[in-house]
Amino acid sequence: MKKAALVVLSAVVCLPEPAVAQGAVDPEHGLVAVAQLLRGLGSVKRVLVIGAHPDDEDTGLLAVLVRGLGADAAYLALNRGEGGQNLIGPESGIGLGLLRTEELLAARRLDGASQFFSRAYDFGYSKSAEETFRFWPRDSVLADVVYVVRKFRPQIIVSIFTGTRRDGHGQHQVAGILAREAFDVAGDPGEPKPWTPLKLYRSTRFDTASTTLAVETGRFDLLFGRSYHQIAMASRSQHRSQDMGRIESLGPRRTSLQLLESRVAAGHAGSETSLFDGVDTTLVGSLGAMPPGESRRALVERLAEYGAHLRSAREALAQVPPANLVSHLSLALATLRRTRDLAAIAGPRAGTLRFALGEDDRKLESALTEAAGVIVDAFSSDDLVVPGQSFEVEVQIWNGGDTGVDLRDLSLRTPAGWRVEPLEPGDAALAPGTLTRRRFSITVPGDAEYTRPYFLRAPRAGAVYAWPADTSVRARPFSAPLVEAQVGLTIAGQAVQRRAEAVYRFADQAAGEVRRPLYVVPAVGVDVAPTTAVWPLGHTGGLTLSVRLEGESPAGSRGRVWLELPAGWMVRPVEAAFELAGPGRATTVDFQVSAAPQVEAGPYEVRAVAQTADGRRYGLGYTIIDYPHIHRNILFEDAVARIEAFELEVERELRVAYVPGAGDAVADAIVAMGLSVDVLDDRAVAAGDLSGYEVIVLGIRAYETNATLVASNDRLLEWVRAGGTLIVQYQQYGYFDGGYAPYPLSVRRPHDRVSDEGAAIEVLLPDHPAFKRPNEIGPRDFDGWVQERGLYFASEWDDRYQALLETADPGERAKRGGLLVARYGDGLYVYTGLSLFRQLPAGVPGAYRLLANLLSLRG
Repeated sequence: MKKAALVVLSAVVCLPEPAVAQGAVDPEHGLVAVAQLLRGLGSVKRVLVIGAHPDDEDTGLLAVLVRGLGADAAYLALNRGEGGQNLIGPESGIGLGLLRTEELLAARRLDGASQFFSRAYDFGYSKSAEETFRFWPRDSVLADVVYVVRKFRPQIIVSIFTGTRRDGHGQHQVAGILAREAFDVAGDPGEPKPWTPLKLYRSTRFDTASTTLAVETGRFDLLFGRSYHQIAMASRSQHRSQDMGRIESLGPRRTSLQLLESRVAAGHAGSETSLFDGVDTTLVGSLGAMPPGESRRALVERLAEYGAHLRSAREALAQVPPANLVSHLSLALATLRRTRDLAAIAGPRAGTLRFALGEDDRKLESALTEAAGVIVDAFSSDDLVVPGQSFEVEVQIWNGGDTGVDLRDLSLRTPAGWRVEPLEPGDAALAPGTLTRRRFSITVPGDAEYTRPYFLRAPRAGAVYAWPADTSVRARPFSAPLVEAQVGLTIAGQAVQRRAEAVYRFADQAAGEVRRPLYVVPAVGVDVAPTTAVWPLGHTGGLTLSVRLEGESPAGSRGRVWLELPAGWMVRPVEAAFELAGPGRATTVDFQVSAAPQVEAGPYEVRAVAQTADGRRYGLGYTIIDYPHIHRNILFEDAVARIEAFELEVERELRVAYVPGAGDAVADAIVAMGLSVDVLDDRAVAAGDLSGYEVIVLGIRAYETNATLVASNDRLLEWVRAGGTLIVQYQQYGYFDGGYAPYPLSVRRPHDRVSDEGAAIEVLLPDHPAFKRPNEIGPRDFDGWVQERGLYFASEWDDRYQALLETADPGERAKRGGLLVARYGDGLYVYTGLSLFRQLPAGVPGAYRLLANLLSLRG
């Protein structure tokens, strides 16, 4: 009978992923949640894992710590992954950072750990710690790591990286260096809230010979119906933008660590059986060097009583159905609080114990609420509200258990200046099986701020975000929810406080219940496209800029929209009227822009402005970042188009096709050059008539993301043989291993890349058409590149390829595999690892000129 009950509980935990991802019911409710919480109550086990990027974490270690041992574990990522690439969508830069932050939170919801960040911005690949510290001020980022150590108070720190060149990526090296330094300095006396970690480990996932401790992660847990490794792989698979999907394999698994430093008498390298060897994880151990006396004796006695109540709760949980579980948890909470009062009287000497008891208090409140079957939810009548708007929030409290519950107080926490009015009274007593509702009217001030993440509210200083003065949000993934219900309840004689984010929910006919967070947005969102445009010097035509207006005001909006232009530039129409009937309505206005006579080379800025009938001006657009596996987020951007004017010749009659890859915008850049581009879908790639095209361009990582392309590769090669030009942008290892090129190509592991965007480039064949027509390519065309020169350069190739360029990071050997051209039949095959996909959206003139020449190559 007991076994059957536990199997049922495990099924509760493994709810379908879309429910979790879209913010529906958290899978950890009821007895499963109580059992998980009881695993950690009454002990102190705290571990902080430190890495560089969102997907550097050791999910296996985190899962076994939290889910298995009931420990408090957290992952500190130095950055949010803004410099990476995106397998699943168009987000890049800050938008990618928001997506990857949400993916980390999705991972943490599965493995149960907490999440922290430093101020560092991911500026892209780096080959050394020295280069990384040129972007990240060492003292500032170290201060962030130390801040998290002192805030989280881990006994154990686990560094993912060594802090040496063995780590590869310079940001990895820095993460390893700062983890060691934080371990050394976090406990410095005289500093605010010092905390001294006891042991420092590092992961040996890439260096197993150094392992001193292996942690078993493949153990099956009957509570969850899965092993910790399986939970970890589900967690790992949330990094979908980084192609991290994993199989949830059965059987034994281990994560390996090396003990680097220890401040405890036991627990030395080679003799350990656990991370916590030599660490006193009992609550009594938190008393530390508190001298003997009546205060210590009283605390020890109370802690023993508290432990006895926890044992009774665990014994009750083992029965089916649990007997007196609520009563035992209530007694444990009452005893804990009396112990906290004693610890407060004892003063600073019991400070560590007070912290530990405070953490237990929070967990016990959750355990008692779950055991009593009480659920608190808050629902908003809208998800996107505008300044000046009123909307409603309904708080629902369901006593689904068999214990009487009293509602002591209920309020909504909102930003300062928001007006909250209760719409109806409610019963204070919640009998078993009853649901009570309280509705509130909320009015957003007319000058309310739009909902930006706290680290984006002030301009970034180089590669470091600006943190706010409010220390409560520092190092957190995001700020607190915009509107939150705060509910005070009395359950079995104990006061508990519950919180619930106010979310908008609706029924999707395919997905079921969907929940969305609440955001403040402009009444009129303004977007301009393209955001980067090209103006060839001498061009006498026009440029079309499209301004999209989207309304969110319940009353609708009307007004006029125009473009603010550089001096001497012209636009038709000068302005246009618009009307948006209500929320979600949108319209687009096209403007024809022409340059001033004798325009000079350089960047120019065009700003779109909308003004409503009440005189308010708008010039800010927003993008919703929304995928099934994450909670949606929002990114605001000024409605600005940057026009790059430079010398550019393009073969206007080219017939070009594009096969998309992993979220690049190169096809848009080709259109910006004045060419027509057909984006080929799977049907066109597999069976369409390709004979009408002179050039086909493959997007980055297309062989990784497009199974139809892989299956149709021979068809494309035949098209090349018949006279076409195929341009293959950088591909990963599978492309080289699969032999998709017409002649042999290979790549090193790790692959050759040039991360210095200013690295010298030598043209090996100056008279090659790629550098001659229609644009004369010279050294200036390699100025102003961003983030890197390129990646996945070929390392060896057949003699039938011509290597056109040579480049290298300072102090490294020359690399010639970044741009290769081969004749194949009557056509040409081009492979390039140059990061055109980064340069073109950034408006780098030389990248456009070089691409125009590659498009013009003929066999």
